[in-house]
Amino acid sequence: MRIKETTSQKAIQQQVAWAAPVLGLVLLLLLPVFARYNDYVLQVFTHALLLATLALAWNILGVSGSISLGHAAFFGAGAYTSALLSLDLGLSPWATIPLGGLVAAGIAAIMGLFCLRLRGAYFALATLAFVEIPKVITDNWDGLTRGSLGLVGLPGLPSLRLGSYHFDISSSLVGSYYFVLGYGLVLLVLVTFMFRSNLGLALQAIREEEIAAGALGIQVQRYRLLSLLLSAFFTGITGACYGHLIRYIEPGLVYGLHFSAIPMIFAICGGRFTILGPALAALVLYPVDQFIFHPLLPAGHEFLYGAVIILAILFMPSGVWGQLRKGHFVSIKTGSIE
Repeated sequence: MRIKETTSQKAIQQQVAWAAPVLGLVLLLLLPVFARYNDYVLQVFTHALLLATLALAWNILGVSGSISLGHAAFFGAGAYTSALLSLDLGLSPWATIPLGGLVAAGIAAIMGLFCLRLRGAYFALATLAFVEIPKVITDNWDGLTRGSLGLVGLPGLPSLRLGSYHFDISSSLVGSYYFVLGYGLVLLVLVTFMFRSNLGLALQAIREEEIAAGALGIQVQRYRLLSLLLSAFFTGITGACYGHLIRYIEPGLVYGLHFSAIPMIFAICGGRFTILGPALAALVLYPVDQFIFHPLLPAGHEFLYGAVIILAILFMPSGVWGQLRKGHFVSIKTGSIE
């Protein structure tokens, strides 16, 4: 009888685990219909989707067991690279956004030379310190970056044409929302593929037992560097998109601790070793902060994120989604669907 109950409970959990993301996607697709008269709601969820993509990118490195506090360096580098190439050379953002990702990956390669030798808290602190280098350079190179004044009037994302359909992005909140949603879905597919590939299995092995992984022939430093480069590349692309969406950037904004700490918080709360967890945490926590905590408390987000991360560490070390799915969806621990 107990076996039947356990089997039945697991079947229900699996159905819920599959149904919840599908229902969430349907709601996200229909949100502009429900909120067509409320621009603030669309703005909040557009930013939440952007943070979700940032959390997905961060977790490419996080799944290896490394905690980075330096992703603002990649975010800012991508934003400034794309913005400067668009403003000064007149290039299309569709060409400069990937270049922003490549520059971010180049900075990650330099970071990796020094930081990947470290482990645990030492690695996290080293990445945090590294953020100050591009921030100081950007803040003081007035001739190129305009210094602390920032860059104003960035070109928006050009419209997309699919046959006879004209998809306006920059001048429409709905267009911006669907663009970020589409980018997030593409990144989710890519991350799923990576986590289920040999790369994902190697990173999982490194996280579980680095010495044993090396003894089995896994090139530990090579895979850690590869995960850092991929994470930085997509973080840089996210930063570039962010700049063209808001059309203004400055060093204190894009290199701030916000874009280093927030993806880590979402990953820990949602589930570092899951695929959907970090993104779902962003889509829940950020709107809750903006709609509930921010109107009540000026620093409501600090209280919310601090309380949630403490509760997650104490009671749900595998994250909320990791706790709910109970081994379902894509299991990074086994590299298979359970």
